[in-house]
Amino acid sequence: MEFTDNIVEQYAKKILGFAYSKTRNVHQAEDLAQEILCELMDSLSKRDEIDNMDAFVYTISRYTWSNFLRRNKRHWNNVDLSHDLRSGQNVEAEAMADMLGARLRVEIAYLSALHRKITVLFYFETETSANIAKLLGIPHSTVRWHLGKIKKKLKVGMEMKEIMYEPRRLMGGLDGYSPHGDRSLRGIGKNRLVDNICLACYGNALTIEKVARTLSVATAYIEDAIHGLVEMDYLRVVEKNKYSTTFFISTLRHGMITAKYHYHNIGLYAEKVHGAFSKRYDAIRDIGFLGSDQDRDFVLWALMPLVLNDLYYKSVWLYNEKNKIVRDRPKRADGSEFWVCATLCDDQYYNAQTEFTAEEVIFRGKSTGNGIKSDHDDKRAMLQLESCATIEAGFQWRNFGVDAMMDLHRIVDCIRGGNFTELDKEVFARQAEQGYVQMVDGQPKMMIPFLTKVEHDKLQKILDEIIVELGEHFFVDYIEKFAEMFAKELPEFISKGERDYHASRIYPQYAVLYWLAGNGLLRYPSVEEAKRLCTVVWCTE
Repeated sequence: MEFTDNIVEQYAKKILGFAYSKTRNVHQAEDLAQEILCELMDSLSKRDEIDNMDAFVYTISRYTWSNFLRRNKRHWNNVDLSHDLRSGQNVEAEAMADMLGARLRVEIAYLSALHRKITVLFYFETETSANIAKLLGIPHSTVRWHLGKIKKKLKVGMEMKEIMYEPRRLMGGLDGYSPHGDRSLRGIGKNRLVDNICLACYGNALTIEKVARTLSVATAYIEDAIHGLVEMDYLRVVEKNKYSTTFFISTLRHGMITAKYHYHNIGLYAEKVHGAFSKRYDAIRDIGFLGSDQDRDFVLWALMPLVLNDLYYKSVWLYNEKNKIVRDRPKRADGSEFWVCATLCDDQYYNAQTEFTAEEVIFRGKSTGNGIKSDHDDKRAMLQLESCATIEAGFQWRNFGVDAMMDLHRIVDCIRGGNFTELDKEVFARQAEQGYVQMVDGQPKMMIPFLTKVEHDKLQKILDEIIVELGEHFFVDYIEKFAEMFAKELPEFISKGERDYHASRIYPQYAVLYWLAGNGLLRYPSVEEAKRLCTVVWCTE
């Protein structure tokens, strides 16, 4: 085949048109067309015959364009080189049109799902409003009404000043019953988009479009998240199409208010608890349960929460009864019953704040924990308090439950029986890794309090004496004074049940232990002890 003048005359104009359709730039189109013609000439010289010249020229054009794009794209920018300031073209007007087009696409992304669909069908796919009505199964007049609303929304959005949103994050937890663990929080504390939806709707009733605009995120990305939050009652529907966050979001300042209250008030209570345990410690040790030979202060760290938990929750109940407060946990769609415990993270708070003293800030770090776990099966029960010392040792949340209790029960049988199998050694290793068991001279040794039913009955009798001495109302006035102060910090837009719950959510258990440690009445645990701290297991039959 020869590259003749006839071929040039027949295809040159088509090739230049193809080149311009791809580059949208006169100078780049001329360069590309020239390369296509050169490639065409080279390819024709290598073939004897071509059945379909049009298809062949198009294939060469596509191939050359692909190479041209790959070679030149990294050098291009958003400036159209075809603009010639001497040509009379209005560069500014075209640039403004491009910017308006980009802004319009953003505004369309903020529309709700129905309005996005109507916009695409009407303006981009050029469907008539009558056809759109048939496609969506809604009246024609409704489509026309929606088109009017869409135009107004887009106009208002285009005229709005854009505001840069800075994403924030939450720490999320729950207080109550959930068979699904953190999964039932639907991403709160785990998913930054979910966190910021909740923050945007906190104290505000926003449409889904307003949420999208606030977060600078297309509505398509937040619709499913909002549906899940509404389903679990983390968001409630207001005025048919607006959403508002239902739970309290605390800040680090709220935590400091609680810590300051503990710092100045918990001492008297802590001394009474320590005194009641100290005069009965010999009787507790003489029960002879496994783990009673551990250091005295370590055993007290483990056993004191048994009484403190009992006293705190009895006091909360009595406080609620006294103040006629109905404290029912919110019921969730998946069968769970719990309050959401969410805190706004702020890495700069402690460096910037001037409201609290250095001593109060330090005590804040010592008077908090990561939760209280209790569990049981038909034969055993346990209590584990996730103390600050555990967190400092790097154990954010210890994996302890029914399986671990069964392991420990088997280890106890081995300790008392003196015989164990190779399979038992695997159990020893598993719990030794957690710190609950230690191998001494080839024999397992229990490193936490573990009590048989008889031993637990004896211990409970002593603990009941302590509770009687301290009184079931032990923390009632402590809770009442705190609630009166903290109620001023709780917003009116959350429910009364939420406000009542958070007003008495003070957890003095941690503060008692760390006040005693800070004042020399209780030894602060070592890192090794912290790994297994505040864990007690006992048999119920």
